[in-house]
Amino acid sequence: MGDERGSFSGAGFLVDAARGWVLTNAHVVGRSPSDVTLAFSGGTFRPARKLYVDPFTDVAILEVSADDRRHPAAPIDCDGVPEVGEAVGAFGHPLGMPFTGTRGIVSGKTDQFLNDFLQIDATVDHGNSGGPVIAIRDARIVGIATAMARGSKANSLNLATPMRDVCRILKLLQNGVSPEPPDLAFSLLVDEDERHTLQVGATHDAARWPFHPGDEIVSVGREREVVTTVTELVTAMRGRRGVVTIHVLRAGRELELLVRPSLQQSIVSRRAVSLDGALIASFEFEDSTALNEPARLIVHSVAPGSVAEALGMSQMDIIESIDGRRIDDLDSLLGYLRQHHEGVPLRVVFRHLSASANRWFEFNVRELPGEETLVIEPEGQLLSSTP
Repeated sequence: MGDERGSFSGAGFLVDAARGWVLTNAHVVGRSPSDVTLAFSGGTFRPARKLYVDPFTDVAILEVSADDRRHPAAPIDCDGVPEVGEAVGAFGHPLGMPFTGTRGIVSGKTDQFLNDFLQIDATVDHGNSGGPVIAIRDARIVGIATAMARGSKANSLNLATPMRDVCRILKLLQNGVSPEPPDLAFSLLVDEDERHTLQVGATHDAARWPFHPGDEIVSVGREREVVTTVTELVTAMRGRRGVVTIHVLRAGRELELLVRPSLQQSIVSRRAVSLDGALIASFEFEDSTALNEPARLIVHSVAPGSVAEALGMSQMDIIESIDGRRIDDLDSLLGYLRQHHEGVPLRVVFRHLSASANRWFEFNVRELPGEETLVIEPEGQLLSSTP
C-alpha cells in the first residue's frame, strides 16, 4: 500500500556525516522492501540501506557506505518555519538533469493534505523529490521538496515538507529513540476547507484515547506543548512512551487527559506473502474498530496478468479464511502454506467492497492453485518459495 511498482529516482542530502545518514522522501525509496543506490556529485552509485521510513510524514533516512562519509553534512534550520514571501531555492535533479537549482518564494502554508506543507513557487519536477529547499538568506535547509501540483493551471504550486517535524525524527534517531508516530486511534473532524481540525469526532480505543466527541486538543505533555495541526500533534507525541498528558477543551473547560498511545508499525520491518500474484500483508487502520471484525490481512496489490487478477482479486480485499481456517495474521498464513500439499488448490474466502446499494462487503470465494508463493522479508530479501 502506498507504493507503485518500478524504478524511481530523486534527490537527497547528507544530514549526519559521522553516521552517513542521508535524508530524502519516502516515496523516492519506497515504503515496500526495495533496493536503493545512491551517488554523490562526481561519485559512483553504491547501495544504501533504508534506516528509517516514516509512516506519517513522507520522509526516509538512508545509511550510506563508509566511503561516502567524507562529505560535509548540510546545514539545517530546525528552529522555525520560513515566512510567506521568503526567498528559497529548490535543488535536485529535475527530469533527469542532475544537480539543478530553481528559485522562488514561500507562497503559503497548508495542512489540507493532513501533513503540514510549505507552498513554494520554486519548481519541483520529477527528480526533485527529496531534495533540499534552501533559504536564500542564510543557505540553511528549511524544507524537503516533496510534490508538485498537477494540472496545466497549477505549475507554480509546489509542496515542501518543513524541517521542524523532520528534525524531531532525526534527533530521536540520533539519541537511540524510536521516532515512530503514535497510532492515532481516533477520528478528527474535517472542515469545509478539507482541513483536519483538532476536534475529536470519535475515539476508536477509549482505553488508550479517552476522548469525547467534540473535545478539542490544545497541548501535549506536562510542559503544555501547544499544537494547532495534526502534524504538530504527531511531532509533539514522537518519542513519548507510557502515559502521556494531553490537554483538551471540553464544553468550554480545559481538562487533563492521560493517554496511552501505541506506536505505528515500523515500515522497514514490513513482511508479506505473494500468493499467485496477490500480495498479502497486514495493515494498521487507525479506525479499524469501526468495523465489527477489523481487517487483519489485506491484499495490498495484485500483479498484472497473474492468476489472482484473473480470478477477480483486487487491492483492499480482506482475507477471511483459507480452506475453512480463520487466518488472523501473517504468521498464521505462513504456517498454513508451509503444510499445504502441492497440487491441491487453496479455497480462499475474502471480503470485497460491494457495488451494492445495501451492503458494504461481498464475501467472495476463489480457488487459487497455490503454485506461486513467495515470502517477502525486509530489505527485499526473498527467503523462501514454493513449490
